[in-house]
Amino acid sequence: MNCPKCGTKIEEGSLYCTACGEDIHIVPDFESEVEQSMQDTLEQIAEELQDTAGKTGDRKDSPRPKKSYMGWIIGIFFLFIIVLAGAIIGAWYHMEHSVEYQLSRAAQCVETQEYEQAVEYYLRARELGSTGPETGFALADCYYAMDNVSGYEGQLLALIDSGTLDQKQLERAYAGLIQSYRTRNDYQTIDSLLNNCDNETIRSSYQNLQARAPEFGFEEGYYQEIIPLKLSSNTAGTIYYTLDGSEPDENSTVYTAPIFLDNGEYTVKAVFVNQYGLVSDVVTKNYQIELKIPTAPDVETASGEYSSPTLIEVNCEEGETVYYTVDGTVPTDKSSRYTGPIPMPLGDSEYSFAVIEEDGIVGEVTQRSYSLQLRTDVTLDMAIVAVYSEMLRTGRIQSPEGYAGENGIYQYQFQYPMTVGEEDYYIFAEQHVDESGGSIRTGSYYAVHIYTGICYKLLPDENNNYSIVEIP
Repeated sequence: MNCPKCGTKIEEGSLYCTACGEDIHIVPDFESEVEQSMQDTLEQIAEELQDTAGKTGDRKDSPRPKKSYMGWIIGIFFLFIIVLAGAIIGAWYHMEHSVEYQLSRAAQCVETQEYEQAVEYYLRARELGSTGPETGFALADCYYAMDNVSGYEGQLLALIDSGTLDQKQLERAYAGLIQSYRTRNDYQTIDSLLNNCDNETIRSSYQNLQARAPEFGFEEGYYQEIIPLKLSSNTAGTIYYTLDGSEPDENSTVYTAPIFLDNGEYTVKAVFVNQYGLVSDVVTKNYQIELKIPTAPDVETASGEYSSPTLIEVNCEEGETVYYTVDGTVPTDKSSRYTGPIPMPLGDSEYSFAVIEEDGIVGEVTQRSYSLQLRTDVTLDMAIVAVYSEMLRTGRIQSPEGYAGENGIYQYQFQYPMTVGEEDYYIFAEQHVDESGGSIRTGSYYAVHIYTGICYKLLPDENNNYSIVEIP
């Protein structure tokens, strides 16, 4: 450092000039460029002062003015320092309060993998008013890179709750959040998250991760028909249900097929458990079923004792389907279907008739008791002998047992007595028995006159009307 008064070099640490005795003011070190700029300025001022001194002539008291000018130089110097410091402080203040600067510095830190410093810059940018979603996603990415799970998930949740995301950004936030939960098998939190989501597109995208309550095929209420109640779920899993109002759980009945609800009152409760073990809310529905039972069919043929072939007839309403049994049991849709008058069988019989609707509802039952005893000397056994004898005569069979050589065996089974024209007959159906023992009806029928015992051929026409034909 040189003396500002006489220019003599000052030793380091000295507080005055050894040449002229001038006090030395110590100032802080500056950067080399600043110091050079100050030196150039001082030299320029010194040159101007020398020019001024040359014009006024040499004076004995010239040292006094030089000291005055030196005060000006020092003042200017300190003013420069103040301006420079102000500029530095202003620049620092601007950068500290600039969103763009904070984001730029954060991006630089991400490139150099200085994620903690990047987080500070992103947080500062947000404090300064950067509320854009991309800042939030960048902050979440930093937390993810730092393995800060809570910070990562919290930031994505904050983005979702902000309400500022478009559809693609919303899908991005949910995708990252759900993947994070799945990594640690936290499906319960996923279920809760999606249940609180009002975006149907996102809910549909992750429906396999949810346990939605079962859906019922029928609304609760009052019905006059049997209900085939179907339960369904949104994805793979198991539905459990109860019908008595108790709470369903994994020990309850497993739903596998429609539940048929007939007459009565039901409180159906169902719950769904998905493949990840998540349990849905319980759904409760109440049903009151009051079936409209079809009335008993009108059977014209009254119960009683009969001595001649008689047909049992039923008056059916249009659209009704009547089924019957001959052993007194209640008919089902597997019983014999009434299609026309039924020949009354010999001996005692007990008929039951009922209308059965398409949905399986069985109506009220009409019962009839019959006793048919024919007044004739030709018994049923005699009629059977007559048929076999006639078949032997014609060569249809070769033995009284019905053996027919290579053609197997023919058998003749009694069906019922029937009136054809004005005569009464025993009716027999022919059936063929093969080598394996299987039998099938041939479609041939024979009639034996109840009073004469003569065997005839029975032929039906296209309208199922029968006629008697002699056997040649």
